[in-house]
Amino acid sequence: MTCSKTPDHGNWSQRSKSYPLSNYRFQSSELLVLELLRFYCQSYADPASLAWEKAFALGEKELGPYDGAWVVNATAAFIRTIRNERKASFEFIVSCCEICRQQICVTELNSLWLIQAARTENTLVMETAGRLTLDRAGYWSGLEDLLEKSRRLGSILNEVFPEEHVSFRHHSDQIRLARDELSKGQFPKTQFPEGKLH
Repeated sequence: MTCSKTPDHGNWSQRSKSYPLSNYRFQSSELLVLELLRFYCQSYADPASLAWEKAFALGEKELGPYDGAWVVNATAAFIRTIRNERKASFEFIVSCCEICRQQICVTELNSLWLIQAARTENTLVMETAGRLTLDRAGYWSGLEDLLEKSRRLGSILNEVFPEEHVSFRHHSDQIRLARDELSKGQFPKTQFPEGKLH
């Protein structure tokens, strides 16, 4: 996606439909991965930008040299697999200004939902999000490779951000309890936060 605030962005993705990032419930680690994905996409779209260096700098700044490199490398493997297997173009939002960073487009959403599902080991959602991310009709070659990269990135995020993994488990326990109560014909006692469940 182009950014009107920065000149010479015409060679990047065309302006597409985007949504406020605040509409979705993503953890801080997933928002970090979104920024890293955008830097890698910018590097592919405009190699002279050397935006991949910004990905490494951001990872180190946020997580330190070891965890930062771990997350950045796993994110690189994830986006590289998408790039190799996806036949349609992958739209992204250029992280060049604060306004742009507060939006998210459909291709980015599908990727983050895939990572979120991998973190909670939700296989059905992973396969659905993986197919949407690859954007292919019929047989999805490369899906297993993408799912494997998603699992790896998800497990690394859970390792580096253990406090988020606890909240995922609590959220899954709430859903399980509500389902059990509904199956017994009882109104769920569990209160869910407002918004969509992802």
